[in-house]
Amino acid sequence: MGHKTIWARTRQERQPLLIGGIILTAFIALLYLYEPTFFRFLDNRLYDILLRSTANGDVTALPVIIDLDEKSLAQFGQWPWPRYRVAILLRKLKDLGAAGIGLDMVFPEADRTSFATLKEDILRDFKIRVDVSKLPATMRDNDKGLAAVLAQGPFVLGYKFILSDEEHPRGEPLLHPINVVTAGPTKGIQDGNFLFQARDVVGNLKIFSAAAPASGFFNVAHDLDGILRRAPLLMVYNGKYYPSLALATLMQTLGTDQVTLTLTRAGVDSLRLGRTRIPLDSKGNLLIHFRGRAGTFKHVSVGDVLWDHVSREHIQGKLVFVGLSAAGLGDVHSTPLDPVFPGVEVHATIADNILKKDFVARPTWAPSLELFLILVFGVLSTLLLARTGAAWSLLVLGVGALGLWQGAQWTLQTRGIFLSPLIPIIALAGNFALLTLLKYWQEERKAKARARDILRTQDFTILCLASLTETRHRETGRHILRTQRYVRCLCRQLASHPKFRAFLDPETIEQLCKSAPLHDIGKVGVPDNILLKPGQLTPAEYDEVKKHTTHGRDVIQRAEEKFGAGANISFLRLAKEIAYSHHERWDGCGYPQNLKGESIPLSSRIMALADVYDTVTSPRVYKAPIPHDEAVTLLTCQRGKSLDPDLVDAFLAVQEEFRQIALEYGDHEAEGPRAELPARHEQSCPPPETQRT
Repeated sequence: MGHKTIWARTRQERQPLLIGGIILTAFIALLYLYEPTFFRFLDNRLYDILLRSTANGDVTALPVIIDLDEKSLAQFGQWPWPRYRVAILLRKLKDLGAAGIGLDMVFPEADRTSFATLKEDILRDFKIRVDVSKLPATMRDNDKGLAAVLAQGPFVLGYKFILSDEEHPRGEPLLHPINVVTAGPTKGIQDGNFLFQARDVVGNLKIFSAAAPASGFFNVAHDLDGILRRAPLLMVYNGKYYPSLALATLMQTLGTDQVTLTLTRAGVDSLRLGRTRIPLDSKGNLLIHFRGRAGTFKHVSVGDVLWDHVSREHIQGKLVFVGLSAAGLGDVHSTPLDPVFPGVEVHATIADNILKKDFVARPTWAPSLELFLILVFGVLSTLLLARTGAAWSLLVLGVGALGLWQGAQWTLQTRGIFLSPLIPIIALAGNFALLTLLKYWQEERKAKARARDILRTQDFTILCLASLTETRHRETGRHILRTQRYVRCLCRQLASHPKFRAFLDPETIEQLCKSAPLHDIGKVGVPDNILLKPGQLTPAEYDEVKKHTTHGRDVIQRAEEKFGAGANISFLRLAKEIAYSHHERWDGCGYPQNLKGESIPLSSRIMALADVYDTVTSPRVYKAPIPHDEAVTLLTCQRGKSLDPDLVDAFLAVQEEFRQIALEYGDHEAEGPRAELPARHEQSCPPPETQRT
C-alpha cells in the first residue's frame, strides 16, 4: 500500500472526528448565546471560586461599622429603642468627627415612646392627665429630637424600594433624588429598559426625610441561587434617579449631588463619581468585590459609643455605617465568601470598592471575547485531538483548561475583569469526550474488522487442511460443508435441552462447527494403499486406519503446544477432542480408548452422529450411499449402542433439516470401480468392529 493510500485512509478516519468536533463547538457556542439557567448557575459558582482565590482582606481604613450587636441590646434593652437614644448615638458620632454617616435602617412610623404620645395614651386608657409642658419640645417628642439631630450632620437615611407589582400600602415619603447626566444613547432609559424601576417605597417619616440632607435605598440584587454578588447603585422612581445608601453616603461626604451615567446600546456601561469611573452591568449593578468574611471592616459596638468608650481617632474623618447585626434583627446575606454576611457591611464594602477604585468589572466586550475563546479553543482542540492519541489528547485538555483557568484568575486579580473560563473549558472537555468516543468507535470497528479477517483466515486454513485430507481420500470438500451444517443443526436442537443448555452456548456451537472439518485430519498419516482400498480391510489394515484418531490428536496437540499462548485454546481443545474421540461408541466398543457413555466428550458424540449420517448417505470408494429414510432407521437402531440416545432423539427432531442439507450439498458418486456393499452393511445394526467411516 502506497503512502498516498495510507494518507487517504487516515484523512478519511479524521473526517468524522473533525466534523463532530466542529458541530459540537458550534452547538456549545449557540448554548452560550442562549445562556441556559444551568450555565448561568455554573458561571456564578466559578466566579465565586475565582473571587475567593483573590480575596486578601485588604481594605481602606475609611469605612467603619457602628454595630447594634448583642452587647448593645444587653446594655440598653430590646430594639427598637426610643428615638431619643438614636438621636444621642447620632449626635455622638457627629461630635466624634464622622465624615459621613449612613443609616442602614428605616423609621417609617412615629415613636410610640415619646412623652407626647404616652400622654395621649395614658389619658385614653387611664383617664389621667400627665403634664409634660415643662419638658423641652425635643424631649416631649422623640421624633422631633431625632429630626433636629439629623438636620445638623452629614446623615444619610436609608429606605427600601419595592420593585414588584404586588399591592403595598402606599405612603408619600420624601426622598432625595440626585442629578444624573447621561452620556451615550439615552433612548430607553426613561422607558425602564436599563435601570431598575421602583414601584413603591418603604420610606422614613417626612419629618426625618425633610431634616436629613440625603437618603439612599438599601436594596440589593440576589442571583437565582440566592447568593449576593451585585447591587444596584441607581434606581428610577417616578421618573427621577435615586442612589443606593453607599453611593448617597459617599456623595454626601464628597459634597456632590451629581453623577454621570454612561450608556451603550446594550444598557448601562459605567457610573462616574467625580474622577472615579465605576463599572456597572447593563442594569446598573455593581459586581461587589468582597474582601473577605464578615468582620473585615472595623466594627464598633453602639454601646461603646453611647458610653463614650470610643476615642475620636476611630471615628474622625471616617465613613460610618450604622446597622444591626444582632441575631434576629439585622438583615444578613449569603455572599461568595461568607454564608452569613451583615447587610450593613455590604454597604461598607461597596463604599470601599469605590474609594479604593478596586472593582470587579464585566465589560460589554467580555461576552464577545468569551464566544471567540469558545470557537478558537473548540476548533483548535478538534484539530489537535483528531490527530493525537489518548495521552496527547489528555495533555491538550489539561493544558488548555489550566491555561483558561490561570488566565481568568490573572485577569481578575490584576485587571479586575471577570472573564468566565467555564464555557471554553466545557468546549474543550466536550470535544475530548466526543472525539475520544468517536476514536473508540473507529478502533472498535477496525478491531471487529481485524477479528473478522482473522476468523476468515482461520476458517480458510481449516478448510484447506480438511480439504487436503479429503482430496487424498478421494472425497469432495462438500463432506466438510455437510458435516459442519449437520453439527450446527444438531447443536441448535440440543441447546434447547436442559441437559446440554449450559455447555452449548452460541460461542461453543460456533467453535464446534469450526472444529468439525478437522475430525479426520489424522488420515494424512494413513498409507494410501489402505486409505484408498475399495474392498474389505484386513484386521491389520483396520488397526492402521484406527490410528488416524491418534494422529489427528497429536497434530493438534503439537499446534497447541507451539501456539497455545496466542491461539484460541477453546477451539484447539474441541478440535483435539473431536479428532481423537469421534469413533468412540456409547456402548464402549469404539476406539481408540473404548470410552463409554457420557465419559465420551459431548463434542465427539455430536461429531460421531453427523459423521455416521454423512458416511452412510454419501458415496464412498468402498460403498454405495443409502437413502435418507434408511439412514434414519440405521441411526435409530444405533440409539444407546454406538450413538448417544439423547443425540439420536435430537436428530430425529431435525431429520428433515439433515435431508435438505444432504440434498443441497450432495456429492456425485465417486469415480472408479464401485464395490458391492459388504455384508456388514446389509445388516440392520452392523457390529462396530466392521464399521468403516
